[in-house]
Amino acid sequence: MTSAFTDQAAAEARRVLAQALTDAGDLTDPDWRRAFEDVPRHVFVPYFYAPSGERISDDDRWFTAVHEDRSLVTHRTDGAATSSSSQPSLMATMLEALAVADGMNVLEIGAGTGYNAALLVHRLGDDHVTTVDIAEDITGPARERLAAAGYRPTVITGDGSLGAPDRAPYDRIIVTCGLSSVPVALLQQLTADGFLLAPLGNALARVHPTGPGTATGRFLPHGAFFMPLRHTPADGVPTRRPPLPTGPGRPSTLPAKAIADNHFRFLAGIAVPGLTWQYDLNDDREITGARVWHPDGSIAQLHPDTTVTEAGPRPLWTLLEEAHRAYQVVGRPAPDRYGVTIEPTEQHIWLDDPNGPRWLLLDV
Repeated sequence: MTSAFTDQAAAEARRVLAQALTDAGDLTDPDWRRAFEDVPRHVFVPYFYAPSGERISDDDRWFTAVHEDRSLVTHRTDGAATSSSSQPSLMATMLEALAVADGMNVLEIGAGTGYNAALLVHRLGDDHVTTVDIAEDITGPARERLAAAGYRPTVITGDGSLGAPDRAPYDRIIVTCGLSSVPVALLQQLTADGFLLAPLGNALARVHPTGPGTATGRFLPHGAFFMPLRHTPADGVPTRRPPLPTGPGRPSTLPAKAIADNHFRFLAGIAVPGLTWQYDLNDDREITGARVWHPDGSIAQLHPDTTVTEAGPRPLWTLLEEAHRAYQVVGRPAPDRYGVTIEPTEQHIWLDDPNGPRWLLLDV
């Protein structure tokens, strides 16, 4: 594929993608639409990894994929996916939710390929964008691709949970990796009227500081599945699955179809964080069985006959059944009914009101 053909075809492919995002309601701001039309995603994603592990680059499959509304795995550590280019529709949703204005300074946690930083620079300018990622083998290529596309934000290699205090304060902080709790260091780097937008569980929380060590926020209705924040370059390799539980099963009160309910999965991810899942699917792509485990060695298996077996220090399926009962009692809420409160010693997720049902997110 010649570069001339790539440039010509890519411009048209970007226009088609931007129109599709607009038609779907994911892209409503003309400034962000221009960014998606102008910033060349193919420059930032010169290859990606298929689910089989095959590296795909410089062919029709690659060119088509980078101009579709899909996430693409772009980095692997010891065979495990540890970085990706996010789904453009989710990127558009998050960028518009930032509600930026000219002159604002933005910190991005999770530089990845550099594509999202390029979109931010297109809107705000080089001097107003700082992006951080954990490893030089991610930030180095991102920096090079940004420069090749004509963008020069500040790219920093480091632990994203610490932010980039030397360039603070920021009007907005956008986190493009999954969090299990909100790093207090990031909140301390916001302006008084700024906010942080981050994935907690599998949804997006917009969090506003309210005082020293305190903050509050609400969740947006959109789902948001991201790879977890890495604190060291060695992070990111999934926990090896413990041995499957043996012995007789018991009837499960959590139906397999509930696992595919993203609204329930939000609460499950808050109530029982840190889980890894595997699924069995039938010909209709319906879940018929599952295995779920935790780094502490706990594991549960849902069998096709709807029985479940558990092993390890915690009864994971029992905990998920309890979460599902609570989910049903409160009316099967979507993520936008939840909020988050951050205090110096605790972080909580709550439903409808800070005094309503609540789940401990972090005990400092």
